[in-house]
Amino acid sequence: MDARLHSRHLSPMSTLNLEDVELQDAAQAARAAAVRADADAERQSNPSIRAMFDSESRRYRELAAKFERARMSRPR
Repeated sequence: MDARLHSRHLSPMSTLNLEDVELQDAAQAARAAAVRADADAERQSNPSIRAMFDSESRRYRELAAKFERARMSRPR
């Protein structure tokens, strides 16, 4: 596909402007999802499936850390 045609259909995402409490809630939800993914991984005997859940858990922990850093870096 021609890049010029394709780029016309892409619009930049607007920046999220979340309040501290929203960032805290998002971090808490991501941590809870990481715990669930860890539990799911422990129940798996297939190494490939276990790795999938481990990867999911890591991504949720990283996301929680990003939300926390964003919350802590805001001017008070």
